[in-house]
Amino acid sequence: MPFASSIITALKALRQLGFTQVALNALYRLALKTGYFKRTENRGIENSSSSNHLIFTSLFSFPTREKILQTIGPDGLQALLVEADEIVAGKFRQFGAQPVEIALTPLPPLAHWSDYETHRSPTNQPTFQPSNFPTSQLHDPKLTWEPARFGWAFVLGRAWYLTGDERYPEAFWRSFETFHAANPPYLGPNWTSGQEVGIRLMAFAWAAQVFSASKYTTSEHLHLLTEAITHHALRITLTLIYARSQNNNHLLTEAAALYTASLALPEHPEAPQWRALGQKWLAWCFTHQIDSYGEYVQHSTNYHRLMLQVALWIRALENRDSRIVSSQTAQENLATATHWLLSLLD
Repeated sequence: MPFASSIITALKALRQLGFTQVALNALYRLALKTGYFKRTENRGIENSSSSNHLIFTSLFSFPTREKILQTIGPDGLQALLVEADEIVAGKFRQFGAQPVEIALTPLPPLAHWSDYETHRSPTNQPTFQPSNFPTSQLHDPKLTWEPARFGWAFVLGRAWYLTGDERYPEAFWRSFETFHAANPPYLGPNWTSGQEVGIRLMAFAWAAQVFSASKYTTSEHLHLLTEAITHHALRITLTLIYARSQNNNHLLTEAAALYTASLALPEHPEAPQWRALGQKWLAWCFTHQIDSYGEYVQHSTNYHRLMLQVALWIRALENRDSRIVSSQTAQENLATATHWLLSLLD
């Protein structure tokens, strides 16, 4: 009966998802089982270790400090600095809740990311016990992934940009060093998801620019960040086949990360490939993942919002580059998608 059940499931998947997506997912699973990813990544590490391509830090056009202060007002500035000071103290507001420890060091031993996918290694638990989550959720990988997304780095960056307080870049680089040392390329749960890797890559590229004038942004730090972005981009390209099989937010965010990496490291030998892949699949997503009513392919307002945020990120990059979001089809779809979300708001 299990075999018959598997056949029925496969037939349903073919009918509902289509041959291409099922075939891509099957290829991904085959590569996992045969160890293909491990062998390919080892070659990628060897090829990139000898290169030294410094990160290009001028990616975005930031508003003036005066404009930001005028927009957020005194209360907004005060709230920003309170949150930034919490991060300096080693805590962040996970999922918007009460501050918890910024835990960036997974419990050893670290296995190759594919071993977690194939269940050869158990999923590592978070290195902390968040008080705002029940015990039954402590093994949820999102509790490990969320601090390692470096989303809290944007809070530090805004606070530094508005105040010039060196405590904020110091806190970022201190946490970056911790993550870099505790999460070697492709080892541990923080390398399991290409989407998580992509989100972190974008945060790193943004931080390189916003903290560029800080005394803590040393040449050594920039070298390590360049190395990190390289490995993150290589990790995404390796399993883009999985993101394509999903045809959802994974493909969108990973394409955005590759496009970002190509602009952040324009002299890297892989940059043209990252750029081409990023542009191709971003255009695909903005064309095919939004229907005629403006609804995103995933029936979720959270993922709909994520899609619009990715579009804004790419539009900000396009101030100095090509026009993906500015194409007529993408603009029409994104405008409709914006109105779709707006119609649900009070």
